[in-house]
Amino acid sequence: MEIDKAISECSDRRLQTKYNNATYVIRRALALYSFEEVAFSFNGGKDSTALLHLLRAGYFLHKNDMDYISRTQTDCDHQCAIRTIYFESPSAFPEINSFTYETANSYNLQLEIIRLDFKSGLEDLLRKRPVKAIFLGTRIGDPNAVGQEQFSPSSFGWPPFMRVNPILDWSYRDVWAFILTCKVQYCTLYDIGYTSVGSIHDTVPNASLCFTDSDNKEHFKPAYLLLDGRLERAGRAKKHPAISDGVPTVSNGNIMDKCWSRTLSASIIAVGDEILKRKQLKKFQGNDDEMYKYAIEIRQLQPIENIQNVGLMAI
Repeated sequence: MEIDKAISECSDRRLQTKYNNATYVIRRALALYSFEEVAFSFNGGKDSTALLHLLRAGYFLHKNDMDYISRTQTDCDHQCAIRTIYFESPSAFPEINSFTYETANSYNLQLEIIRLDFKSGLEDLLRKRPVKAIFLGTRIGDPNAVGQEQFSPSSFGWPPFMRVNPILDWSYRDVWAFILTCKVQYCTLYDIGYTSVGSIHDTVPNASLCFTDSDNKEHFKPAYLLLDGRLERAGRAKKHPAISDGVPTVSNGNIMDKCWSRTLSASIIAVGDEILKRKQLKKFQGNDDEMYKYAIEIRQLQPIENIQNVGLMAI
């Protein structure tokens, strides 16, 4: 299998460790659930692209574990034709749509397109063809990653399924190291300065990759040349939408709530199982440091890097 071979032959020990851990999570999931009971949330972003090929490798290793594949069989005999969920949005980049459809065709993915909001679409999808687990490309540092582990059940009020996060502990550098080492195709937006892709309304090339040529024209280096992974989302506009219907969206292949982009001025903030109501928050108005300390105190949580991560999480 070309992915497993590329990783085993590379000299990047960190990448090999990350790969082994991620494929172990995938193999565990495939041991717990049948192939028909799992699905993959894909949107053409770099994280879900890396996850797709990890799933292919993990499926191959799982089949070997189960002695389903003989040494004489070819790669076409163990294609990971996994059920794949794509949330198509009218505000998606055309390049993302094209790459998603081309990739699904290349790897024989069972692509199911949802054009509704996530919750409604997911409820309808699971009602027609239930699944027990969904593979997600969530990474630590993503707005929706707080509180998640490699296996995390969906939240109360949502369709029940297990969120499986094989690359939860991967960094920006890890994702690109994997993609480049395995020489897999990725969306062309990443070659012109985009480092984190959202919608056409809130995403621009990362200014950190901008350079001027001899004719004084601006250009952008590829995403994999970004030296500081902390600047990954520098090209994403920070929005502060009003809380209305609470409908979650999908960003970078991952499920998130609209409220995640708000600061700690929300009237209700969830910290674990605790709810901080407006009257509890009023005394902290304008003082994020004190609010942060209070949130940590009530749940005895370990400090988190960014206070904006304390917020409402839908699933």
